[in-house]
Amino acid sequence: MKNTNFVSGTIALTLIVALLGSPSGVFAAKKQTTQPASVNFIAFDDSEYHTSPDKRIGAKILVDPAKVGPSISTLVHLTYLPGAHIGSHRHVFVTEIVHVLEGNLTLRIGDEIKILGPNSTAYIPAKSFHEYLNDSTDVVKFLQYYSPSGPEEEYRNWAKPSAEAETAAKVAPEKKPESTHVVTPALPVIPGSPTEVRLGAVEEKKLKTTTPDEQKTGTQDLEKTPPKVVAPASTAGTKSGK
Repeated sequence: MKNTNFVSGTIALTLIVALLGSPSGVFAAKKQTTQPASVNFIAFDDSEYHTSPDKRIGAKILVDPAKVGPSISTLVHLTYLPGAHIGSHRHVFVTEIVHVLEGNLTLRIGDEIKILGPNSTAYIPAKSFHEYLNDSTDVVKFLQYYSPSGPEEEYRNWAKPSAEAETAAKVAPEKKPESTHVVTPALPVIPGSPTEVRLGAVEEKKLKTTTPDEQKTGTQDLEKTPPKVVAPASTAGTKSGK
């Protein structure tokens, strides 16, 4: 009986080892290591940053259907610079919850106006007119929760600083490296030296041409070409002949 149990255990152990060592077992192990990252946990830095047209509001959509799949809720992280303001509006079918993290946010819901400090929360029912304002000199950060999702699409239409930086880098001309060679100024002209000399240039000197009248008469314009002076002939031989 003991031998039978020992043999059975040995066979089972052999089968387990063979299964783990088979290609199918290796494929299963690889398949587990290549699973996509979980959408249940979101890092703050992984979310795209959007800015309002006046650059006073920054929004990070942390959770929405586009990121986690079918969902009826959305969570947005908002940063309001001093003077940031969202005018009165309402969501017909969406309720909203606001939770302040830093600074003091002025919030109006209907006829009520409150200043929410850190760790303060406000509930905004559907169809209620509301507006936000940062009239302080500090930066305000708060979380905004929508149920059901939908209004966060407005933030997605805002500009993305990362995309703007890439576009500006492509459009900007390449900066040419500055020359490090020292160039000395031109030296003063020495009196008597030729002028209008171009280095590396070869110029042909034009021969003087005579006019048709000069060719007939054999005369030249004295103002243009001075006459050649011919030395007088020697008279010594004449005198000796006499």
